[in-house]
Amino acid sequence: MTKKIALSFAAASFALAGVMGTASAGFPEKDITFLIPFSPGGGMDSTSRQIAKTMSKYLPNKVNVVPKNVPGAGGRKGYGLLAKSKPDGYTISVINMPGAIIPQLTGKKVNFDVTKFVWVGRMSTSPYLLGVSGKSAIKSLKDIKNLGRALKIPSTGFGSTAYTAASVLKTVVNFPVKFVSGYKGSKAYIVGVVRGDGDAAVAPTQTFRKFVKSGDIRGIVSFEAKSSIKGVPTIADAGYPELTGLGVERMVAATPGTPAAVAKILSDAIAKAANDVDSQAWAKKTRRPFSHLTGSQTQAAVDNALGIFKKYPAALAKQ
Repeated sequence: MTKKIALSFAAASFALAGVMGTASAGFPEKDITFLIPFSPGGGMDSTSRQIAKTMSKYLPNKVNVVPKNVPGAGGRKGYGLLAKSKPDGYTISVINMPGAIIPQLTGKKVNFDVTKFVWVGRMSTSPYLLGVSGKSAIKSLKDIKNLGRALKIPSTGFGSTAYTAASVLKTVVNFPVKFVSGYKGSKAYIVGVVRGDGDAAVAPTQTFRKFVKSGDIRGIVSFEAKSSIKGVPTIADAGYPELTGLGVERMVAATPGTPAAVAKILSDAIAKAANDVDSQAWAKKTRRPFSHLTGSQTQAAVDNALGIFKKYPAALAKQ
């Protein structure tokens, strides 16, 4: 009897594997939905739309990749939709990293688990920069440590990626901060620093660039591996190499449980889309360069981001 059960189980397993293999071999057979858990117009939206449009050129069976904006709760609405979609590869989503992991790490109730997503690539990244007003006397991290008071930092509020990155920075470098919350976005709080609402801001380097070029903002330190702004030292140059790469990463994930063969088809299409001549022309025109990673490399980047924030739990507390 036991032998019969074992043989039946083996036969069923073999049949299931055959069905999944056949499904993977025919993938995709219909259009793919590309969730964008943010409003139209921002960096996440425009980058995702360019990749979605170009991915279609590199997928079998002439299917389309259809962008769908599902804004809400700082991206959590879209991540929840991805988590409960069928694990068949027909739903993927752009993921804001580290924005997607912060709610989990700070104890917020969410209906998804970032660690269980199937990563199929990274489109781009924008490491952070710490900047002060061009009129400020602050010229280095040493000046901040010797300020004799809390560094005043305008931000969107607790739980945002830039707020958390600034908290990590102050924890590692060891200086006091006072956050001024309520701004509607990174450009708004950078303008706040220029206006004198606060001393400094942390935001993606790309967002800061025009303000540094105009002289309204002075870059203090870049979280890039190699600073892209002349005269601004890297965080490694300043003595804190463990924070290199901290910034906004635009990653793409499929539903937990998506077959590896399907994930590879998606990953290969994203890689080709990011390197496509039209995508590169778009990147140059919009100044939103691609920095593609494969699915496995993206998984490693996610693990690295988790490691940084778990290493400094005090930075996740409201300041």
